[in-house]
Formats: sequence, structure tokens, C-alpha cells
Amino acid sequence: MKISLSEFTRLLPIAKRRFGERLIRYVQKIFNSDKLVKDVFGTKRERKALLCYLPEAFKGNTLPKYHSNFTECHTAAEALDKLGYSVDCASRNKTGIDYSRYDVVLGINCPSFAASFTSNKKTSPLRIFYSVGAHTFYNFRATAERNKEFFERHNCWLLPSYHYVPGNGMNYYMSQLSDAVISLGDSFLLQQASDEGEPTGKVKALKAFYFKVCEPDEKKDFTKCRNSILWFGSSGMMHKGLDIAIDFALEHPQFTLHICGGSRQESEFWELYMPKIKAAENIVMHGFVDIESKEFADTLANCGILLNPSLSESGAVSVLNVLGNGALLPVYSKGTGLDIANVGVEVSEVTYANFKNALLAVAGLPTEIIEQKAWEAHRLVKEKYTLENYRESMYKHIKDIIEKK
Repeated sequence: MKISLSEFTRLLPIAKRRFGERLIRYVQKIFNSDKLVKDVFGTKRERKALLCYLPEAFKGNTLPKYHSNFTECHTAAEALDKLGYSVDCASRNKTGIDYSRYDVVLGINCPSFAASFTSNKKTSPLRIFYSVGAHTFYNFRATAERNKEFFERHNCWLLPSYHYVPGNGMNYYMSQLSDAVISLGDSFLLQQASDEGEPTGKVKALKAFYFKVCEPDEKKDFTKCRNSILWFGSSGMMHKGLDIAIDFALEHPQFTLHICGGSRQESEFWELYMPKIKAAENIVMHGFVDIESKEFADTLANCGILLNPSLSESGAVSVLNVLGNGALLPVYSKGTGLDIANVGVEVSEVTYANFKNALLAVAGLPTEIIEQKAWEAHRLVKEKYTLENYRESMYKHIKDIIEKK
């Protein structure tokens, strides 16, 4: 059966959306698995370490790029292996583990890591918490304030589209009870820890990384794309400021907004915004976009501004993937957790008014300044937020923590 070009064009967005939703369900499924993979590198040693994260990171020879956590998990295991440990990896929900067998337990906010704290104190392993979110208290306050600001603008709540705390309430206790914390993020992450009374030196900041998949066109024409804005994200759409991006595009039709990603599971968000999006001619819905696809490269080429009004992150990988593979001027929140203020426009407090003013200020800049900043942002990310730097820092942090035990 042959399919016409027009029919293929009509079906492509549906296929992409279904693929994206299927991918999200797959990731959720493996996050909820219950397994323990022993000796992931096949190196039998006297010293043993347990990684509470993602056993699927050790399947096959190629790590997927649709989520950075596979690479993060594998990198932590590589560091422990290099330090002379046999490494086992438990899934997030695997409990009933004999933690007394391990010298070091490194994990994210999950039941398998939490259960290690109930083990026999006499044989208690060194625990390292790997944090992938902002400080719990900072995040909750920022979310509460944002809820109020949105309600005052729209007279409704979109509570399911926020991340009230990174993961869940145990995030705070994992950080408090662990011997040390390694957290994605830059200077703002360390400032949060200091403001919330964390002991000096306990939290070690680890610059996030991006996946290099393409090179931007050196002849990119910013006169054509300077008013094209890209929002690139996934679940927690209010948390990541998609409402601000849409509201700005609706109010300022001279701009074009490209939306890549977003979660179809957040039905209340789409019930409010989809009718408005369909009625607008300046909003392009891409749905799920594979960063290794031509569509990703084309979208970066057609946009001049990256908009990321996130409430709180710990080094937003989505921002790095865009800037590392494209030349765009970032307009972003301080809560994004990246030290890129010199090459972009940083907004301290996430409100619609603040981002509206920031975007209009950028619109008033000469094209050559926008182009200059966009290329500076690309070069900065390409130089500082590499996977190689991430690997080196992860190894150094774990080594320092173990040596100071």
C-alpha cells in the first residue's frame, strides 16, 4: 500500500507524538523496575560498591541520548571501577539488599538508596548522594510563589505540571543523612546549599554535560531567525515555564515560538492551552524531537533565542544540548543552574512580567549583538560542559570523598 506525500505529512506528527509517549512510558517502566546487576564490569575485587540508579545503563555497547541519566549512571560506575571497586547496580525500587557487603553506596533519591540507611550501623557503608535537583527548600518556595503568580494571571491552578520537590520529600533526608553529596549544578547550586545551612564542603557541584550531535551553520542568518524562540523540555511544563513561552507568543505575534517536547500526560495544561495554540499562527508544535535527528538540527538553525524559564534545576541538560549544538542567545532563569550569564540574559525571579521584559529587551538589540551572544554561548558550552569534563569531575569528587572518609 502506497502512502501519498500529503498523507505521510499528516501522519508524521502523530507518529512522532506516539513514539515520544512510548519512550516516556519505557523510561518510567525501567525507573520502576526491581533488579540488581552484579559486577557490571566483570571485575572481581575485594572492595565493593553499590550504585542505586539504573542497571539498564549497562545493557549493550551504546548509551542512549534521549536521557542523560544513562550516561550519568555509567560514568559513576566507571569512576568507582577506576578507584578499585567491584560495582553492582541496583534499580531504584530494589530493596532487601545486604548493604553490609558494600564499602560505598552511591545513589539517587530512590527506595534502594534510602533502604541503605536502615542497615547495621557497625557495618554502615560510606554513602554518597547523587542529587539531580535544586535544594528541596529552595524548590518548594519557588514553586509556591510561581503557583500564586500564575493564578493571579489566569485564575486557575495547573498543579500537576510542577515539581514541588526534586523527586519526593526523601530528597532532603538523603542529602542530610549521606556522608557527602555530589550534585549537578554550578555556583547557584552551592549558594543554595550554603543558604540552607548545609555544612561547608559537604555538597560538591558537578557541571552537567551535553551530547554533541551536530555543528551549527557558521553562516546562520540571524536577520531571519532573531524573532524565533525555542522552548525545549519535557515533563513538568509549568515548572519549566512553557506557560510563559506560550503567553508571550500569544501576546506578541511578531515572534514565532517553537515548542519541542512537553508531556501529553499533563492533560490540565493542554486543556487550557491547546485551544489557544491552535488559534495562533505563530506557535509551532514539534512534539518529541530526537536530538540526533535532522529536525533537531533544522530547528536550532531556524531559531535565534532559547527560552528557559525553569523554576529550579541543577544544571539543565536540555539547555546545554541546545546551546552545545546550536548558536542561540539564551534567555533563562537563575534557577536553571548554569553559569552562563556572560553570554545570555539571566532572569532572577520567574514571573511572566520579568521574562516578557527580558525578551523585549533582546528584541531591541542590534542583530549583530544577538548573533555575537549566540555564538559566545555555543562556544562556552562546547568548552566547559563536555562529557569529558563531567567524567573527570565525577572521578575527582568520588576520589576526594573516599579519601577523606
